[in-house]
This record gives sequence, C-alpha cells and structure tokens, in this order.
Amino acid sequence: MAAVTLLLTVRRLSLRLWAPVGGLGHGMPCPYILLLIFVVLLLAAGCSGGSDAPQIEEAYAAREDVGLREELKPNAPVVATLALGERVEVVERRRRFVRVRTGAGVSGWTRDSRLATRELRRKMDQIGQQTRSEPSQGTYRALYRLNIHLEPYRWSPTIYQLEEDEEAELLRHQLVDRLPRPPEDGKPPPSPTGLDDWYLVRAPNGEAGWALTTGLYSAVPDEVKQYAERKRITSFFALGAVEDGRQAQPKTTWFWTQIDRPKQTYDFSLIRVFMWSRGRQAYGTIKLERGLTGYLPVRMHKQLETERGTGPGFTITVEKKGERLDRTYVLVAHRVYRVEEKPAGPPPPRIRFVKPEMPVQTETGIVDRVTGWWQGG
Repeated sequence: MAAVTLLLTVRRLSLRLWAPVGGLGHGMPCPYILLLIFVVLLLAAGCSGGSDAPQIEEAYAAREDVGLREELKPNAPVVATLALGERVEVVERRRRFVRVRTGAGVSGWTRDSRLATRELRRKMDQIGQQTRSEPSQGTYRALYRLNIHLEPYRWSPTIYQLEEDEEAELLRHQLVDRLPRPPEDGKPPPSPTGLDDWYLVRAPNGEAGWALTTGLYSAVPDEVKQYAERKRITSFFALGAVEDGRQAQPKTTWFWTQIDRPKQTYDFSLIRVFMWSRGRQAYGTIKLERGLTGYLPVRMHKQLETERGTGPGFTITVEKKGERLDRTYVLVAHRVYRVEEKPAGPPPPRIRFVKPEMPVQTETGIVDRVTGWWQGG
C-alpha cells in the first residue's frame, strides 16, 4: 500500500512537472526530478518500517499446557507447549487462530481463546469495574483445577485457574444456552447443545469471571452442611453467634439459600437459618421457607431496629405473581421474623463489554508532507 501511495503521488506531481524545469543544473529535464523524488520517498518509507509489517502484540497463555502447532492444520505437529501465564508475541491472525512466537523464538499456531491479549485485559478490567461493589454471596471452593472464564461459555478465554480447594467469592448465578462455538459475524448463531449453570466469582487475585457451578462447592462447615439434604447451597452467611461455655469457640448462626433442582432461571427456592442449641449441643433449624422463586443478591444487615426487636437481619428478593418483592427478616433471640415486604428495586445490570472509541488520526506521513510542500501547502 505504501508503494502504491508513492506512485500515485509521483503521478500527481508529474502533471505539474511535465515541462523541463529551469534553474536546476542548466535546465535538468523533468524525468530526472521525478526519479529523484520517487527514490527519496521510497527510502523514507522504508526507514519508517512499512505499514504492512506484522504488528507485534503481547499476550499470555490463559490456560495450562497450551500447545502450539507448526501449521494451521489439526494434525500438524506440536512444536511447543506454553505454561499458564507464559508470555508470547502475536505475529499473525487468521479468524479465531493466532501464530505466536515464544521467548525461545519458536513459532506456532493456537486458538486466540487460549491467550490473554490486550483486548482481553480491557474486558477483564470492565468486569472488575462493573462488579466491584457487588456483595459476596459466600465463599466457594474448587472441586478440582477449575478454569474461570471471561464469559459464561466453555470456549470463552480463561482468565484465572483455581487449584483444587482454592477459594473464590460467589457474586451471581446465570443459566445460559450451551453453545459449541462462538458466534461468527455474518453467520447464524450455532444451535445450543444444552444448558449450563454458571457462577460469577471473584478470584483470589481480585479478577471476576465465570465458572461452572458443578466445579464449586460451598465452604459451609460440615457440621451444618449435613442438613443440606443434597440440595445445592446457592449462598450462605453468618448471622451472629451463640456463646456456649462447653464449646471452645462461639457457634455461628448460619443462614443459607438453596435450590431444589439445578438449571433454573432463578437462583434459589428455599431459605434456612440454623442456630446452635446449648441444651442439645447441636444445630437446629429455626427458620425454613420453601417454594420460593428467589434471586441473588442477598443483602445482609448487621443491626435492624424493628417492632419485633433489634438484631441482625437479611433481605431477599422473591418473585410472586409476576412481581419481584424484597422481603426483610430480623433475628431476635432465637426466632427469625419477617418484618417488611415491598416492591424490589431493579436487578443488577448484565455484564456488558464496551468497545473504546478510536481517536480520529490525521495522516501526516512523508508522502503527504512532500506533496503539500510541492503544492505550496
């Protein structure tokens, strides 16, 4: 493209220089001047590096053991394997594939979804900004080495990898269609192959992303979790504590939400509060509501002053006859009371990625500068 631009510029200049020019070496004929200008412009363009040269972009392996293939073929040999977080340079792109160069100078092809690029970093920052103020819905642990994705899809880039039993904070739940591949511009979206339950979590490094619910379990103590009746705990919180002289530590009063069946558009179907009994020396249920259509987040209150008394409390959002309601409860002594019900506010906005506005750049290359000078501009 640079050479074509130079040729067009020389052609424009030739219209102004068709006759021999006097005053330059006893009337040097016009073709010599054109040749001189053309050579100078080519040298200047070459020194600037050329606009057609591959653009080097920094990227990092977003998964463990990312294989690089010698060619863009399924059966091409693997020439290198990247460790999670290993730095590479992107030297070529073809649709959803990229050719990268390792620090050792080895080049190979892989899917762009297996790398964290500058664009991915920008999207990660946007998720962090949009979820920074969201309250934790409990601590969850990885059942095995678990990928945290940028979006709730299995093919989405991995932004963090939880080790077995490593903890993360739960923020949201979302049910999505399982798509076999990313949608492509100008083509109909792929047909779903099922449904997937995802949790939006905040990783130990502060990054927020999506993980499959089947790879996480709640960090509720086993002495309480045994009462879960094999139903998934979708959020849990400490709601005070009971002092007992026969116990080495105060016994936490636990509040949790659960769902009867997985893969639902809502987040929980029951709530339960457990309190320690000094007399029985065991946990017991002091509040249970079933048959709910509930939505996260749950909001906790350190202290509520109500007609029933003063104590810690919580607010849940439920749907009843097509309307979403906020219900507030308070714990007073050994009982939990519902003290308020009112229309719910808007739900948390969906995560959205916004493309940055690209500044309008004015061409100031050597060709335009020389052309403007020649034309007296």
